[in-house]
Amino acid sequence: MKWVKHDTDANQDAKLQNVLLDYGLDGYGLYWYCIELIAGKVDNDNITFELEHDARIIARNTGSSVQKVQEMMTYFVNEGLFENNDGVVTCLKLAKRLDKSMTSNAQMREIIGNLKSHDSVMIKSAKPMQDKIRLDKNRLDKNREDINPIVKPEAKPSKYKFDAYHMEISDWMLSRLLVLYPNLKRPNLDSWANTLRLMIEVDKRDPAMISKVFEWANQDTFWSSNILSANSLRKQFDKLAVKVNQPANNQSTLNRISSDFSKKPEGWS
Repeated sequence: MKWVKHDTDANQDAKLQNVLLDYGLDGYGLYWYCIELIAGKVDNDNITFELEHDARIIARNTGSSVQKVQEMMTYFVNEGLFENNDGVVTCLKLAKRLDKSMTSNAQMREIIGNLKSHDSVMIKSAKPMQDKIRLDKNRLDKNREDINPIVKPEAKPSKYKFDAYHMEISDWMLSRLLVLYPNLKRPNLDSWANTLRLMIEVDKRDPAMISKVFEWANQDTFWSSNILSANSLRKQFDKLAVKVNQPANNQSTLNRISSDFSKKPEGWS
């Protein structure tokens, strides 16, 4: 194929938003580079949608490292953007993006027409989802003379409440966990921030003490693998606080925390 469809709002796709959050433009660019490589090999003799280039070639061509490319490709597979079958990376969902207008080859146009539908490559952003709702409604009402206008459903209020500094603590906790566990599944940071708010407002925990307790657990051989979220920190807080308050732990823990923060949220000591 000489070209493939690329939606102008592709960057708003939920999965690609995660790519941008975790890897920035390096990850976003690598994703579309791989799509180009796969689509470029699709013709009437090759409809496997396989990525033929290995990490070494991709790293050389993109100026990245083999390790970084392998890490991001694994992330893409885990996010469902690609598939990995016995070491062969594919993007079967790319079949959904093919269109007869992409080629003048009669045989290839027939193949495209006969391809079975796959799940969409994207998790649709808000606007395409509204368009889909509108189209579905029109199909249901196609025999009616008058079609009622589509009323946009009211957005449900978020069940999470938090302020900026709650989210800053969440971001810091995640950064510490990723040092120990680089492949940790991306958590719901809104949920973490909400839990931290509850710890401060309901449990009456001091923010500085929260950071101190988490820092200690993150460095402890046993607790580092058991405190992997704000929720687990809240549940085990009293037990951990007792250990942290042992005299031998206080000064070293505070020294590490102070070196981690260049800016602390309001209310921190």
